[in-house]
Amino acid sequence: TGSQAGVITDSVHNKARIIDVTPGRIRTSIDEGNIAIVAGFQGVSQEGKNITTLGRGGSDTTAVALAAALDAEVCEIYTDVDGVFTADPRVVKKAKKIDWISFEDML
Repeated sequence: TGSQAGVITDSVHNKARIIDVTPGRIRTSIDEGNIAIVAGFQGVSQEGKNITTLGRGGSDTTAVALAAALDAEVCEIYTDVDGVFTADPRVVKKAKKIDWISFEDML
């Protein structure tokens, strides 16, 4: 959960904003050779420790915040579009769909 991952938010439910990320538990797990899987879109309020949910795009926001807190070199987000494009087609009008791509090239 976001709470277990150290995602600290304000107390605004359904539109919470991340205040801090304390990823000690995730770092320990990764250092032990494990793969950490974190549910995005949620955290825990700084006041009261209530579970909160982030607004639209909250899962992507969680991924980026955790990547930054862990000093990751890259944060790749694969999302719900019809295929793989050269850029985000919702942002870049001339983005081209890639007909075929290998798993290695995706990484």
